[in-house]
Amino acid sequence: MVDNGTVMLIDGHSQIYRAFYGVPMLTNSRQEPINALFAFARFLIWLDNTYPHQFGAVVFDKGPPRQRLALLPEYKAQRPPMPDDLRVQIPAIRQWLQAAGWPLLEEDGREADDLIAAVVKERAGHPVYVVSHDKDIGQLVGEGVVQLVPEKPGVKARLKEVSASVIEGKYGVPPSAIVDWLAMVGDSSDNIPGLPGVGPKTATALLRRFGDLETMIGRSHEIEQPRLRETVENSADLLRKNRRLVQLDHSPPAGWQGLSALRRKQPDWKQLREFAIGNSFKSLLPVIEEGLQASRSPMLL
Repeated sequence: MVDNGTVMLIDGHSQIYRAFYGVPMLTNSRQEPINALFAFARFLIWLDNTYPHQFGAVVFDKGPPRQRLALLPEYKAQRPPMPDDLRVQIPAIRQWLQAAGWPLLEEDGREADDLIAAVVKERAGHPVYVVSHDKDIGQLVGEGVVQLVPEKPGVKARLKEVSASVIEGKYGVPPSAIVDWLAMVGDSSDNIPGLPGVGPKTATALLRRFGDLETMIGRSHEIEQPRLRETVENSADLLRKNRRLVQLDHSPPAGWQGLSALRRKQPDWKQLREFAIGNSFKSLLPVIEEGLQASRSPMLL
């Protein structure tokens, strides 16, 4: 299958965590944990064959998200540290990615979702797939941009294609309103509090009626329910702060060279073969041997 310049972006840490928890603990002959490495490597091979693309990147968080922590010091504070058995696999995962021809995209103080948003803005008309289960990514979905949501962790890959119509069917609002919707309901995974007593259905009803947060705040006197009206009137600052927390930063990373920097490279099949043998990845060897013998990637035809 010939690709037409598709861009494939992967939320790196998110997918690595899913790989780690989706596959029972495995160790190599050196008794080093390799379950996340194996599951992620196998997923990437499947992804390359299922969704051909010319450009791509595995995007990583790097360091504390300074701007969001300045707004909300408790941002993501409830999340536990990375398990040691996963942490020790990260260098090997990055080594595999580079050998497989995946560009790595990261910038100090920024989250992966923001860098993904930056690439989407700079895509110059290229179709984009984003592998992520984060609701925040929904704000990027639209013409030429599809979110691929992992449905089943572990070795067997399952991705649900989320388009604008899917988002509107699920949340009752279009992607352009997802930021305002999340600002109202909050996001427990990021430790962002929502409006007291306002759940998804109420948030959807308010946005369908008023269109956006600012209009709702300005016309809050039209809300018939006294308690809901009072909540909205007393929560303008919270809503605006939440919106800033949820809104993705589209500014390009430092030194951005355009999509050419994300062009997929031919895999180093010899290095991947040595890597697979050294970690007893027997099930991955056939496709690696095929690539080595053909001296070309089976993914980038």
